[in-house]
Amino acid sequence: MKKPFTPDEIMKNRLCVLVAFCLYALTFTAVGTASAQPSSETLKIPDVVARVNGVDIQAKYIKFRLSKILKNVRRPLTMRERTSIVKDLIEKEVVRELVHQQGKEKKLEVDSDLIEKEVKALREPYASDEEFENALSKRDITLQDLKNSMEIDIHARQLLNEQIKGKINISDEDVKKYYEDNKKKFHRPESFRTRHILASIFPPDMLRSTPIKELQENRDELTKKAEEKIDGIIKELKGGANFKELAKEKSDDEASRASGGDLDIIYKGILDPSFDEAISKLKPGEISEKVATRFGFHVIQLIEKHPPEQAPFEDMKGSIQKFLFMEEAKKQVEVYIDGLRKEAKIENYFK
Repeated sequence: MKKPFTPDEIMKNRLCVLVAFCLYALTFTAVGTASAQPSSETLKIPDVVARVNGVDIQAKYIKFRLSKILKNVRRPLTMRERTSIVKDLIEKEVVRELVHQQGKEKKLEVDSDLIEKEVKALREPYASDEEFENALSKRDITLQDLKNSMEIDIHARQLLNEQIKGKINISDEDVKKYYEDNKKKFHRPESFRTRHILASIFPPDMLRSTPIKELQENRDELTKKAEEKIDGIIKELKGGANFKELAKEKSDDEASRASGGDLDIIYKGILDPSFDEAISKLKPGEISEKVATRFGFHVIQLIEKHPPEQAPFEDMKGSIQKFLFMEEAKKQVEVYIDGLRKEAKIENYFK
């Protein structure tokens, strides 16, 4: 039987990039689809926000990141909060520049083919090179800016990995102690494995081709169509249709459609409450009635259920070791960055 990950395991497995705690990647957000927000202009941000050993850090990177943050917050931020965010963004850019300069001093080489490959990956969603260049231009970022940012991130990975190589040893005793001291973190709640078929209010093809405003204006009509669709699917299932094949043919969930609607193992409480409620009434193999969520209408087939349990140490050992390694690596890198700071001349022009 396939064992589900604990929520703690899921988080630990995402700790795969050493520099994430002190660096952020402009590289893969610089050509996002969101437009810059004018709210960043309410702060007086100088064109050059800082200087690191004589190298200017320009405001355009900071303004871009600020606009992305402001776009995603759920309430208006005070001037004090925005100022704090800007200071944090500048701090991260200072760290990136420090590491980059150290990489150049050590004559670390960056594979130009790797950069070109990453640029190519960023170009792919755009219909033409011109459209890609325009997306950069709207954010006041050039293609060379993008490549420079990639180079900085590659230098950072090389240099910081070099700082910890061979310096960290996590013993079996350390791992066992962490497990014993944190057993609550390794409790697996009730979980289940299901298939589903989704009739979405806004089907994927429609989302890609129709303005959001138009979709919202027609929401009631689209909701009715989605409900009619799922009613028809349930009728087919009751008539003996194969759930898995019907999901492949008719589900609007692109992520699970190819696997016949298989959602793999999910913990109770992760999905919509109505989804959990419907599953609680099923036995393995049984199929639900119509289930409404914010995504649309579903019909669900329960495959298997797992009761709450304590995850065994042997199942957790590898994840704990990775986590402890990352925690120690962070400490090592913080010491290294502090050393670079002490030797550098850093001027901050944003007060």
